[in-house]
Amino acid sequence: MAERPLEKIVTFACNWCSYAGGDNAGTSRLQYPASVRLMRTMCSGRVDETFIWYAFRRGAPMVLVSGCHFSDCHYINAVTWTQKRIEKVWSRMEKLGMRPERLQLEWISAAEGQKFARVMRELDAMLKQVTREEVEETMRVLAQPKAPRARAREPVQA
Repeated sequence: MAERPLEKIVTFACNWCSYAGGDNAGTSRLQYPASVRLMRTMCSGRVDETFIWYAFRRGAPMVLVSGCHFSDCHYINAVTWTQKRIEKVWSRMEKLGMRPERLQLEWISAAEGQKFARVMRELDAMLKQVTREEVEETMRVLAQPKAPRARAREPVQA
């Protein structure tokens, strides 16, 4: 995020399905934009809302949380937690004056390399509609004392 953050999509991908879908897209030589920054998580249910707020506070124009389909979740019903958590963040984004479309939620299985590539292309098209001013305003709003915060100490940059 340090270099050209306006050109990056922060993506939290479930290890078992979505990240494997990205691998499938890569091994199938499917094209998708280089703007995607994948972060593998063991489960989309593990993506705490503070991770999302941290990405926006650091200047991410778009964030994607992606996990298994409801019937394929390796952690039984963790995707339902993900769904509820994202809906809560969308609601908070609206209250803060942020466009909820900047946070996306997708269910992508390991066998869906084509869907992974398509979603990344769609997100890249949406990314082009997020302005520098909108990102700067988000960073300003999230810097306020009452803005959503990480519970733990944020990492220090060297």
